[in-house]
Amino acid sequence: MRHMPTVGEIMTAFPVHVEESVPLSQAADLMKEHDCHHLPVMSGHKVIGLLSSEDIKLARQPGHTTAELTDLTAGDMCQQQIKQIDLHTRLDVVLEGMADQGVDAVLVLKQDRLAGILTSLDACRGFSLWLKKEYLPDDDPGIA
Repeated sequence: MRHMPTVGEIMTAFPVHVEESVPLSQAADLMKEHDCHHLPVMSGHKVIGLLSSEDIKLARQPGHTTAELTDLTAGDMCQQQIKQIDLHTRLDVVLEGMADQGVDAVLVLKQDRLAGILTSLDACRGFSLWLKKEYLPDDDPGIA
């Protein structure tokens, strides 16, 4: 019998994160540097929110000046009502929950500490690997 994978098997472990006091402009630069669309926002070792590239776009809407953007912090703009799950949660449960709730990222905790993040991109990559493993022969030249 095959085992059901857990979220820990396809999440991005030890994600780049920021303190809540980090200027929003610096958080945006960090996202660009690490080619990511979500940053966990921390207060010490406690997760307080999740900052997305969409949150940064919202802050850049007309009416905000560049000076105002530098005055905003990651903590000011992050979503504080975020889905947090345990590292050992079954992957099917997490993916179904993400789809039902319309969220594109969840934070993964181990003993109440940030262990990773699972995004819709991680889910797509994981599903792609599963499809290749399930349906392509090991000697298929199309496998990279």
